[in-house]
Amino acid sequence: MTVTEGVVPGVLVLGVGNSLRADDGVGQAVVERLGGLLPPDAAQLRAVYQLTPELAADLADVALVVVVDAAAGVPAGDVVVSDLDAGASAGEPFSHSVDPAGLASLARVLYGASPRIVLVGIGPASLEPGEGLSPIVAAAVATAAERIAAIVREQ
Repeated sequence: MTVTEGVVPGVLVLGVGNSLRADDGVGQAVVERLGGLLPPDAAQLRAVYQLTPELAADLADVALVVVVDAAAGVPAGDVVVSDLDAGASAGEPFSHSVDPAGLASLARVLYGASPRIVLVGIGPASLEPGEGLSPIVAAAVATAAERIAAIVREQ
């Protein structure tokens, strides 16, 4: 599902998650929030349920990709930002879903593309079935969106 697609191909923000699994939907919520923070042509904003091999073609057209998702192992409501290590080991790239390293690997192999990839993780309080974010994760959406907006503006 696409929230907003900008016309400038320099930046792609992927909000990953399932809004029917509580805080797992935080990536999509951040992308929705970014729609109000950035000019329409600043970035392509896309909410997706998971990273799929088909997204490798989209990576080939941009210089920067920001992947925002719930991050297991991160304290609930904390926001962590890191660059994907260019030498990161990719998971199996030939399945229905891939991790960010696998997606980067596919883009490199298939299209010769190597965009910078920034990972934004938000610690979930709950991944149980149910709609809506927990209060602590909902409060982190604004922080994550502001940090991503700053990264996009620097690009």
